Amino acid sequence: MDSQEGFGSLIPENIKKKLHNGGVQFSELRQAGKTPENLIETIYRFWRGGSIRVERNWNGILDEAEIVQYSNSACLLPDDRIYLNTSTFRNLWKLATWNVNSIRTRLPLILEWLEEHNPDVVCLQETKVEDQLFPVLELRQSGYECAFYGQKSYNGVAILSKHPIEDVKTGFRNGYDPDNARLIAGTVSGVRVVNVYVPQGQTTESDKFKYKLNFFAELIQEIQAENNSDRSFAIMGDFNIAPKAEDVTNPEAMLNKVSFHPEEHALLAKLTDLGLSDLFRKFDTRPGQFSWWDFRTMGFERDEGMRIDYILGNSVLTSSCQACIIDKGAREQDRPSDHAPVIGEFIF
Repeated sequence: MDSQEGFGSLIPENIKKKLHNGGVQFSELRQAGKTPENLIETIYRFWRGGSIRVERNWNGILDEAEIVQYSNSACLLPDDRIYLNTSTFRNLWKLATWNVNSIRTRLPLILEWLEEHNPDVVCLQETKVEDQLFPVLELRQSGYECAFYGQKSYNGVAILSKHPIEDVKTGFRNGYDPDNARLIAGTVSGVRVVNVYVPQGQTTESDKFKYKLNFFAELIQEIQAENNSDRSFAIMGDFNIAPKAEDVTNPEAMLNKVSFHPEEHALLAKLTDLGLSDLFRKFDTRPGQFSWWDFRTMGFERDEGMRIDYILGNSVLTSSCQACIIDKGAREQDRPSDHAPVIGEFIF
């Protein structure tokens, strides 16, 4: 599925439900797509692979619709009805990560986003709220249970899930960095999920950069203990490191600066060498695909940013991944976070 998106990331949830049930006319499906050209390409690919069924009655001429088989010369007509083969898609599972930059400020946007995308699990960073003030009630009313680890005004991480969250752990196993709420882990539907908010580092000459490097070294040790090759495992979040040149606007200008420093890259490589894959890059190799844009410089409007948020999966999880996208639409909303969500889709 090189550089392709799955249905769940391309169409609204209500249209996807129709695809599972009574089908959707091709004209309606095309109009509902956020990116019609990508959606049409995906429909043809799924049709070719047998994942969708196409029925045609020639605009009401036939009493009973005929099933149209895919061929290289086949085309879809506006009145054709599209169905998902439910046996193929019944176990579609969506996992997302999002630095929300204050959950209370962003709560209306988050609730709307949850309703639209209907993810199974969402890892949030920079919730910036003490545990007793976390908006549990509002999220439960939206169908999500919560595990969270927060503090006043800074940091904070949380896992939201439509399914039970088991074996929750907050902070590092060895007690490192107890004053900062930056790490939480839990198991959902058999998938072990680690949610991290890596320190930004300020400048390379500062103590905060040393803290970032130490934090990441401790994170590597933590993941060595957490990752089990026999089960699906993911570590995700705001890593505050752009992995490669294609993940920043100007790699020459960024070289040796915070978030694009050789010491950071070396630590990130040690982490991925534990058998973890960058799921977004499994599907999209284009440069300039960012997840963070600076408010102060109007980075989003100027298309100047960095890809510092990602989902890393072990081989078990990666093999089941069908799509991974950056949802820039969330960044376009009123009062957005400076980060966009990253969404992965899996079939188990």
